[in-house]
Amino acid sequence: MRAIVALSCDPEALVVEDDPDARRLVAACLRRIGLRVHEASSAHEASALLDRTTPDLVCLDVRLPDLSGLRLCEQIRASDRLRDVPVVVITAMAKAADRARAEVAGADRYLTKPFRAEALAESVRELMALAAVAAS
Repeated sequence: MRAIVALSCDPEALVVEDDPDARRLVAACLRRIGLRVHEASSAHEASALLDRTTPDLVCLDVRLPDLSGLRLCEQIRASDRLRDVPVVVITAMAKAADRARAEVAGADRYLTKPFRAEALAESVRELMALAAVAAS
């Protein structure tokens, strides 16, 4: 199991989603549980943000306009600085093969749309608890 990055005292998340309504919904769920949220509508925009900051969590869609979210996840895992950042994939792709591809790409969690806000919050809380244990 990959070590989870230690959370900062003011945890930050990056939401990568091209649909503005879905992006706002995910961001609102994360803000409700106390994360500061950055938003990106494409993999290119997300990469630019990731060059400047190391979030404590990344939530991303698979279908992005410029690059597959799974490819972005692979790039995160290939980065020395970002490889341990937890990644939650949130997608409409619900087949077992889709979930398996996300796992191979390095995703820590896989939620299908429409998702329950509590399911996202629970996944994030679990990832944060793992990070707190890893940091101690």
